[in-house]
Amino acid sequence: MRTLIVAACVFLAGALVCAPSASLQQGGTFTLSPTVVPGGSGASSSCSKRVEGSIGQAIVSRSSSAEFEVESGFWPNSVTCPLALSPITQFYTMAGGPGSINIIATGTCGWTASVTADWIVLTSADSGIGKEVVTFEVRENFTGNPRQASININGFAQSIVQDAGLGAQCNSSFNPRLESFAAIGGSGTINVTADGQCAWQAFSSVGWITITSASVGIGNGTLAYCVEANPGPSGRAGSVIISGKKFSVKQKGN
Repeated sequence: MRTLIVAACVFLAGALVCAPSASLQQGGTFTLSPTVVPGGSGASSSCSKRVEGSIGQAIVSRSSSAEFEVESGFWPNSVTCPLALSPITQFYTMAGGPGSINIIATGTCGWTASVTADWIVLTSADSGIGKEVVTFEVRENFTGNPRQASININGFAQSIVQDAGLGAQCNSSFNPRLESFAAIGGSGTINVTADGQCAWQAFSSVGWITITSASVGIGNGTLAYCVEANPGPSGRAGSVIISGKKFSVKQKGN
């Protein structure tokens, strides 16, 4: 049993569980990532654990290890502003198009949005207070190369990748090609190998597989994913689709 000293607590399965107010803590063979409960009690933000909490309360997001013990006091003011952005990545074809970001924030959180490249244009207000939707437009890509930029909101960033329309000229592969999990679930990574001029996007084909890293990229990259525990007696199969190619996931029944 390992022990972490962290902050900001919620009740998980009848026990007090706490998360750090910083962005990431690591120890031993596991990683903890804090997130927030965006809409009241009953929210779940873990790949394999149910979390109960109140609005704006920081919580533990993921664990990639066996059971561990968490000890801490209670710091109710360790709430980020905003609480979160959704989605955190977006992918666009060469043609570009409109997009939006949901800002999840308390009513007293003042925020400012900015872009890191001139091919992304904000089409709504660049500042506000509390929960809001920021809209933008991605311009057509005439450069012949894929490109990546972000929209930043109070230190949070939504990554935007735009394809160059190279089509069959792009070669990509990944390793491994498949992975098997016990009923308890778990996590894994996929190494993506792609030409430097090639953009890619990944998504899960089923709800019990969650991509926990950036789901877009250019050239080589690494995808992290998480598999939920299987509550049923039968095995199941799903996949992560990367640039139209399938990474297969199989899981045993409980």
